[in-house]
Formats: sequence, C-alpha cells, structure tokens
Amino acid sequence: MPRERTHLRYQLYKSRARKLATASTAELQEKKERFGPTVLDLSKVRFEPIDAQALSAWERWDDFHFSWHDVVGWKAKEPLALDLSIWFDKQLCGLCFANPNKSRQRIRIVRLEGRPREAHPLKKRIATLSIMVIQHYATIIGSRFIEVQEPLKGAIPIYQQHGFYFDTERRLVKAVESQVS
Repeated sequence: MPRERTHLRYQLYKSRARKLATASTAELQEKKERFGPTVLDLSKVRFEPIDAQALSAWERWDDFHFSWHDVVGWKAKEPLALDLSIWFDKQLCGLCFANPNKSRQRIRIVRLEGRPREAHPLKKRIATLSIMVIQHYATIIGSRFIEVQEPLKGAIPIYQQHGFYFDTERRLVKAVESQVS
C-alpha cells in the first residue's frame, strides 16, 4: 500500500507540473496580447503524458532521433520520472523524458525531441517548453539541478541559451530556480 501511495503522489506532482506550465503559457499569452496581436496562440499548447495517442502520433514523424517506445518500460520502472508530450491543438510537436536520481537532487533530461523536418507551430520552442515543465517538476520534488544526460552536440548551444553550463565534472547542468507553486 505505501508504494502505491508513493506512485500516486508522484503522478499528482507530474500533473501539477504540467498544469503549472499550462498556466505559465497562458500568462505569457496574456502579456504578449497586451503589447499587440501575436502570431502564435499559446492557449492551444497542451502538456500531456506520453501515452498511446502520443506514440501513435510520433510514429508518423519523419526522420526522428529516438525510439520513444522505450519510455513505456522506463515509466513502469521509474515512478518518479517525468514523461511529457507537447501538443499544439491536435498536433504532436515534441516529446521529453526526464528522470530524477535517487536523492532527487538532480533531474536528468534523458531524451528531448521536437518533431523533425516538418514545420509545426512550436518549431524551435520544444526545448523551452520542456525545460519549463521540468523546472516546475524539479521545484515540486526538491531537485537542485537539471542535468542533460548525453546531450547531442548540436543541441548544446540551445541548452546554453536556456542557462545550462558545464560544471566541474563536465555535466551540462542548470540550477533549479526557486518558484512559488
């Protein structure tokens, strides 16, 4: 019974992180509208778990980098892990899987991928949106750092634009900003 409660608690934490990210995009949309009309309607952005619907949509991507079917098994073994599908209306635009270490002091971005090749409304925004959700989740579970596990060489500058740096052990990390949640 205690194990089931722990699993449920972390499901609630993940759901809360996704809802906080949705609220953050709504606030951003509101701020942008005050300064004039925007091209992108951020109210259509959805943060969901990686489920059968997300995997089905992912299978239609061309030239993807990762096999996201692995996530199903990882989720079963790692109840604290955060799985994330990022949608714009009904279009899957990105996927992310992050997993905290045992002490929860670090949460590692294991995989992060935007829909390759094809243009989509969230092109060049998937990292920003994923990091926003991970930041919320890291704050909720008490992590101190977000770490990128085995970053792709071409993605390193993108992470650095989001405040990541190489620590003394050559890990690409970012300190978790404190937030009121």
